[in-house]
Amino acid sequence: MIKLTQEVVLIKALILLLILLFSLTGTGCRQTTARNLPPENSNEPSIETPLPTENEIAPPGEETENAGPEEAENTVEDILHLHPNELGQVMILMYHEIGGEEGSWRRTVENFRSDLETLYLEGYRPVNLMDLLSGNINVPPGTTPFVLTFDDGTLGQFRYLEDEENKTVLDPDCAVAILLEMAEKYDDFSVAGTFYIYYPVPFRQQAYVEKKLKALVEWGFEIGNHAYNHENLAKISREEAIKALAKNVQSTLKYLPDYQVRSLALPYGARPREDDHLLAGIWEDITYKNEAILLVGANPAPSPYAKNFDPLRLPRVRADGQELPKWLEYFRQHPHLRYFSDGDPETITFPEEFADKLAETATGGKKIRLYNSDDY
Repeated sequence: MIKLTQEVVLIKALILLLILLFSLTGTGCRQTTARNLPPENSNEPSIETPLPTENEIAPPGEETENAGPEEAENTVEDILHLHPNELGQVMILMYHEIGGEEGSWRRTVENFRSDLETLYLEGYRPVNLMDLLSGNINVPPGTTPFVLTFDDGTLGQFRYLEDEENKTVLDPDCAVAILLEMAEKYDDFSVAGTFYIYYPVPFRQQAYVEKKLKALVEWGFEIGNHAYNHENLAKISREEAIKALAKNVQSTLKYLPDYQVRSLALPYGARPREDDHLLAGIWEDITYKNEAILLVGANPAPSPYAKNFDPLRLPRVRADGQELPKWLEYFRQHPHLRYFSDGDPETITFPEEFADKLAETATGGKKIRLYNSDDY
């Protein structure tokens, strides 16, 4: 009887030992199944997953099972399917008055906003004139650069108001505010544009001249020469023209001592027969040099990489209710003549049939990529 009781005790002890071992094994399985996460409502820290050994690291180009999502980059094939043509034409748009009744030289606020929205939705992206000239054209692949220019420094281009607390605020309906609004709305709409101003009161608010010029440069706009007082450079003497151009630069330097005025928009589009003094000159102790001279009309400009690109005779498109829609439609009907970017400022891409248009001296050491448009 005693022997039987001892055997029963041993059996019970063995059973308890097996239960304990099974319990410990089960807990380990549950932790493994939960991928090292702590049990729900537990305050214990999770067990870190060990780093992969060298043999477990996937070769370059192969994704590992736990690799995080990465933004896919455009391949050359992807870009070529967008039919880039960086020897296509570029529109340099010319605006004067913004606000008031619509006219040949005036755009209503609503129409100016509409112009920018239409351009954006049709794949046009603004760049500064100097970036166009230097080939620093940094726009997304498949989009088209365009340049905004504003002549005369009118009030509707840049206006400050006073609010109810007598604080100075930017008029939301002036051109500058609308451009800043577009840049805020669209990540790839850059703040860009050149304001060709004349003196003594550009933008027609004497108290804010310095504030406005400094703000334009800070925001990323450019300031150009439009003669001192909008003189007709074809109707005055050479000496008077040099003085008018130099005084404009002198006045700008008064407010922006370190600024370099680098381009000229011809007042009235008038150009004298002998015009070397438009490029550079000196009056008293003021010198000026224009890397670009802009005309009044009347068509898109060649690519800065093209043989027929002349920065000293740059045509512009008048941005009114007739000329701008006309050229937008022209490029809809002739997309092969429109500049389309490859997205890389260091590469010039174009179809093989445009090869004879390339100016080798304008490439600036950039990589040249040709392709057969029939293959894409």
